[in-house]
Amino acid sequence: MLKNKSLREFGYNFLGPIIATYVTEVNKQLCQLASHTNVKVFHLAREGYVFEKAFDIVNNGNVASSYLNVSRTFLFRITCDIEESWKYSVKHSFKGTLGDFFKSRFAFTQENVEEFLDSGDLEKVISLPEDFDYICRILKANQESIRRVTSPTREIYLNYLNSVGLTDSTVTPVVLDVGYSGTIQKLLTLLLKKDISGIYMITTKSGQIEIGDNVASINHVFKTDVKMGGGYMMLDRSMFLESLLTAPNGQFVDILQNINNDSFHFCYGKQTYTQENFTDLATVQGGALSCVGDCVKHNIHYSVEEIEELNEAFVTHRNLLPRATWPLFVLDDAISGEGNLNPLSFFGL
Repeated sequence: MLKNKSLREFGYNFLGPIIATYVTEVNKQLCQLASHTNVKVFHLAREGYVFEKAFDIVNNGNVASSYLNVSRTFLFRITCDIEESWKYSVKHSFKGTLGDFFKSRFAFTQENVEEFLDSGDLEKVISLPEDFDYICRILKANQESIRRVTSPTREIYLNYLNSVGLTDSTVTPVVLDVGYSGTIQKLLTLLLKKDISGIYMITTKSGQIEIGDNVASINHVFKTDVKMGGGYMMLDRSMFLESLLTAPNGQFVDILQNINNDSFHFCYGKQTYTQENFTDLATVQGGALSCVGDCVKHNIHYSVEEIEELNEAFVTHRNLLPRATWPLFVLDDAISGEGNLNPLSFFGL
């Protein structure tokens, strides 16, 4: 009982004001947009699990919304044969063998990789971003083989996107996520050849980004023009927030379609401690959502400066984090292949 009380109060006091401020500002922007266009909101990836619930509290059904099964890793894979995607998928840092790179970055299976790589190349050690051009040459040389592997899954995923209304020509899609560079939004824009807007907590750069003949409009609520390690605490220590803004499932890695009824089956990657003990995190999130409800009911608003100060206090002082929350601070870093990260250890708390 005391543990649950501690978890819920922590969610209310730390996570609640941050989410409430974000979704309230998002709702304000969307209501203005919806006055002259048919807007639909899509809550992205694992963070979207909580954002959808919070948005529904604030929005009260005024703007249509849907959760979207998506991940960078999955989009990297199904666009792996599209040259324009490589600048998004290949440049992230990585050190290890070529085989491990394709499996961790794109979630290819060993069988997939062996279809387009010689066994001798699998053990070649690479380092990114230094070997970016080398990897691109490999992708270019094996483009057709990779396409045979990825195109069936891509077609199924396009069917799924159509089923949730993202491909509807009458809909103006707006995606919501924590941040930061809008990679998922850019890849969806590339994949669908459709203008897509995004509103994030924090962005490395907001503005209009040309993706082929289309535009990805990137907007922010708290801060823009910031880089990791640049001193902006909400970004530099964003692992704390990301650990708590997650779903009961691991990372979305694949999709199947039932040929009998056209329903979709979603496949997820490994679970961390948080997913295996989601009841505790659900209690934290429940406290946060209670705060969102109170903010709406009593018209409570926080300034960006107040949110930044609140966040910095919690992510720099371990004594403000209840002991019951410590095991929840873990997230998997599939993109770099480094495995699980623990922000408490990472930042020396």
